[in-house]
Amino acid sequence: MKKTERLEKEIAAAVSTEEMANLNFFEADLTSPKNWVESIKGADGVIHVASPMGNGTQSVEELVSVAKNGALTVLQAAKDAGVKRVVMTSSQAASTPESGSTEVLDESFWTDVNNPDLDPYRISKVESEKAAWKFANENDMELTTVLPGAIFGPILSDKAVSSNGVLLRLLNGMPMTPHVPLEISDVRDLAHLHRLAFENTVAIGKRYLAASQTLTMADIEKVYQTNFPYKKIKIRLAPNWVLKIAARFVPELRSLVPMLDRKYRHTTAAAEKDLGWTQHKPEDTVLDAAKALIKFGVDK
Repeated sequence: MKKTERLEKEIAAAVSTEEMANLNFFEADLTSPKNWVESIKGADGVIHVASPMGNGTQSVEELVSVAKNGALTVLQAAKDAGVKRVVMTSSQAASTPESGSTEVLDESFWTDVNNPDLDPYRISKVESEKAAWKFANENDMELTTVLPGAIFGPILSDKAVSSNGVLLRLLNGMPMTPHVPLEISDVRDLAHLHRLAFENTVAIGKRYLAASQTLTMADIEKVYQTNFPYKKIKIRLAPNWVLKIAARFVPELRSLVPMLDRKYRHTTAAAEKDLGWTQHKPEDTVLDAAKALIKFGVDK
């Protein structure tokens, strides 16, 4: 089955027939300009949500190249198609202070790419968002960026686990749990924020943080202990030094190291005030995500 066919089937199961009739698909690649301009032409705007997560093995240069050039591919195509309005997904990785910070951060804060604690993914998000703003300012584009935290929530199929993979590990029980606080964005709230930003002119030229609520990994395991007792989850907290050593040998753990004992937090007051945005409780987000993982049999 082609990817477009699979996506149509998965989305059709979640929306009405009338809503489905408003969707169409085209093949495109962030590393190539092919198909972008002709497919964007005539649109009211573009919501660009794709960016590589990486698997922990890529270099800074590799991830920055794909993320930065991918954003510029979409923006250039929008410009060439005569479309000025763009909403782009960035990340709160582009708003990361140095370790030990206890600040409450708003949209004015930018990550310092020279911070030695940063992994390639975080650096790629900073560089791609900066490149997007530079392009928009130089080409009179109407850009808004949305900066989510850890994106969790219900999935549409077993093929789209994505960042819920973190929750899957917690649901199935980890030998040791890192002491990592996660600023959580519900995928449903995040989609809503993109639409609110797109539809309201007040959002033009602004960044919007999209996560202000925090649960630690152990907090999430407690939610799962209560709701899925048959999983027999046992919580054993891992000392920070254990994770730091393990991350040297397990690439996917490297992105967790900068978050150990994180004390800073972000505020979403701007999105709430400007756009009337609201969020699910993070406990409901991680629980709904787990129910979907179980429904699709991904937890087996």
